[in-house]
Amino acid sequence: MLTVAALAFLLEGLVEYVIGSWWKPGEKATRERFIPALNLALGIALAILLKVDLFVTLGLAAGLVGQVVTGIVIGRGSQYLHTFFLNFLSRAPRGN
Repeated sequence: MLTVAALAFLLEGLVEYVIGSWWKPGEKATRERFIPALNLALGIALAILLKVDLFVTLGLAAGLVGQVVTGIVIGRGSQYLHTFFLNFLSRAPRGN
C-alpha cells in the first residue's frame, strides 16, 4: 500500500512539474484533459512494469487486471488516495 501511495505522489508531482513548467498549451481545457490522461497512462505503465497489485494485499490473485486497476489508482494521484484513506479509516470499526 505504501508503494502505491509513493508512486501516486511521485507521478503526480513529476507530471505537474514537467507539464506545468515546460508545456503551455493554448487552451486551459486542453491541459485539463491531457494531464489526467497522461497520469492514467503512466500510472498503468508503472504498475505493470513494477508488478504492483493492490489486490495481492487483499489475498486475491488478480494478475494483469489487478495491476491495471492499481495503475488507475496510481494515475489518479495522491489527493485521490488521501481522500480514499480518510473515508476508509473514518468507517473502520473502532475498538472500545
